[in-house]
Amino acid sequence: MKKLLFLLIFASATLFTFAAPPVNEKVLKLFSSVFPTVQNAKWYEYEDYYQVYFDKDDIKCRIKYDFDGKIISTMRYYGDKMVSPFLRAKLSQKHPEKTIYGVTETNSDSELTYDFVLEDDKGWMHVRSDATGQMSVTKKFKKSAE
Repeated sequence: MKKLLFLLIFASATLFTFAAPPVNEKVLKLFSSVFPTVQNAKWYEYEDYYQVYFDKDDIKCRIKYDFDGKIISTMRYYGDKMVSPFLRAKLSQKHPEKTIYGVTETNSDSELTYDFVLEDDKGWMHVRSDATGQMSVTKKFKKSAE
């Protein structure tokens, strides 16, 4: 009996330890008012903020909230089909031999940036852009010869 009681207490403590972190009601209410159709949002609590991960319209999203519900920043991850025509044209002019593999869009009070991963037969290139199309190459990688 003592062994069974110990196992039940241990199992309860284990479940409690791995349970989802509590997110305050204000933040949850703000999130659900903006994204009422989002299912399966995953919340994480950090020292200074909450972070939520979810998918919306085939775009992977991440939002950081402070504990009062103010958005600190957002990140969206998507493919070439969602890139604005303006930025697509700028990329095509600067790197006509490359195709867009993926994009990370980061937005905060102070900036909006796009980190593109471009590829061709020979390698990968990371390009950072602001919303006006000012671009710079941040990394280059060669593909291995097979």
